[in-house]
Amino acid sequence: MSADTDLYVQVSTLLAKEALYLDEKNWDAWLDLFAPDVEYFVPAWVSEDAVTTDPRTQLCLMYMDSRLGLEERIFRIRSRDSFASLPLDRTSHQTTNIVITAQAGDEVQASASWLVHCVGPRGDATRGGRYYYTLRRLDGQWKIARKHIVMIDEKIEGTIDVYHI
Repeated sequence: MSADTDLYVQVSTLLAKEALYLDEKNWDAWLDLFAPDVEYFVPAWVSEDAVTTDPRTQLCLMYMDSRLGLEERIFRIRSRDSFASLPLDRTSHQTTNIVITAQAGDEVQASASWLVHCVGPRGDATRGGRYYYTLRRLDGQWKIARKHIVMIDEKIEGTIDVYHI
């Protein structure tokens, strides 16, 4: 297997595991995929062609600047202290069109298309968009150091949580 093919398989496997862990609600395994300093950002649309770029000064749908933020979100889900997560929807994540866009040292940039079908007591929803990742090799394993999620929806119906996108 060539180095490029091997890297593509590693990246694709990581993204497939992330989708599987979200669908199975395997929160500990999902959290373990992220670097401690991960940036998790879901921008809002500002026009039909542009999304927000600065979560500190512009509106966004979700922003966490560390793994601790993701851990706090999962704590609220587990403790049932989250209106958006009562009861938890069933989900099916599809991650496709994975492209490695850059590589430098122990970091890789990748993007992918995504669809998530959610089913729950508040109804069914299918959402989609693009993922933009920075992956970093830490202790011999690829970790998600940055995940930007661009939703194609500009009007959000219902709730959005980490497992909906």
